[in-house]
Amino acid sequence: MARGSPADEADFFAETFRESCPSPALSLAVANRDGVIWQRAFGKADLEFDVDATPDHRFRIGSVSKVLTTIAAAKLVSRGLLELDTPIAYWLPDLPEQHRATTMLQLLTHRGGIRHYLPKDLDPAQPGGSIFTRGSWTNAQILEAFIGDDLVAPVGEKISYSSFGYSLAAIVMEKAAGQDFLALIDHEITKPMALSSLAADQPGKIVPGRVRGYVGEDERRMLQMQFPDVNWPDPVDGWAHATPINPAYCWAGAGFLMSMPDTARFGAAMLDGPGSKITPEERALLFTPLTEKTEQSPPLGLGWRVDEDAKGRPRWHHAGATPGGRAGLIVYPTLGLSIALAGNTMIAPGDVLGPASELADIFYLNLPP
Repeated sequence: MARGSPADEADFFAETFRESCPSPALSLAVANRDGVIWQRAFGKADLEFDVDATPDHRFRIGSVSKVLTTIAAAKLVSRGLLELDTPIAYWLPDLPEQHRATTMLQLLTHRGGIRHYLPKDLDPAQPGGSIFTRGSWTNAQILEAFIGDDLVAPVGEKISYSSFGYSLAAIVMEKAAGQDFLALIDHEITKPMALSSLAADQPGKIVPGRVRGYVGEDERRMLQMQFPDVNWPDPVDGWAHATPINPAYCWAGAGFLMSMPDTARFGAAMLDGPGSKITPEERALLFTPLTEKTEQSPPLGLGWRVDEDAKGRPRWHHAGATPGGRAGLIVYPTLGLSIALAGNTMIAPGDVLGPASELADIFYLNLPP
């Protein structure tokens, strides 16, 4: 039987994948060096108002935000404004002693010994309430949330994933650049890469095209076990609104929105070639493994996971999960492909690497000789 076009094959794959993906909405896109070559969206961006999802809708990308941060950091290095091996006390002299010798390289590769989330962070009874629901954050308040806590490992000795580590890195970057972090992302990424959908997930701001986040019953049970002091909503007819969040405490780690076509285009901008938006030196800094593989982590470049898929094809990737959003970005440098996918629940799509490999097969195998 003759093969269909790559788009037809990708449509068939996406429709099949959609059936196993418990999320009100799902969006996928593939880009190469020339731009977006395929995009699809399914389901509902808003259940109450019966809004169909489109490729233009903006999804919460969660920890995919971390690779935006590392690209901005690489740009600051290129401009001579940031040194990754300099102790961060150079920029933040009032830090507690346990953090003063920490470097940006350690923070951006999760080796700063800083903890990740604990149940107390989401406890509405703590002073100020849950970190998700506070209306505003200053840098001093952000640091207060974690900076005095015990280290989970000696600095530099162990990979210990931490979004708070990226919050600290963002404050250092602001000091180095003399610029607010959101303005820095706009200046270094949004405008030069023409990513019109990239935006901070600010709850009080009208953001056109932002999907509504949801939680299903399986996710609710999981969250209730992990954070028993939080009153998670009961789904009705399968879904409830996700907990409202204000990610201002961690823009750098999990705070952005983007459409999947723009996310795929952002990944493709990392590829070598005339349309690349990074220099060869920045590419080497970002994607040369800086850590060894562990049971919990593949090798890390500057924030990016750098490894191979089951077929031995090199890939650069990151995934993210946050209330009301799950996303993944997978770049295949030797295939010249960038693949992005997202849903509007925290747990679906669960596996992002498998679908990306399938889409890479479809589009690489159909490239002209």
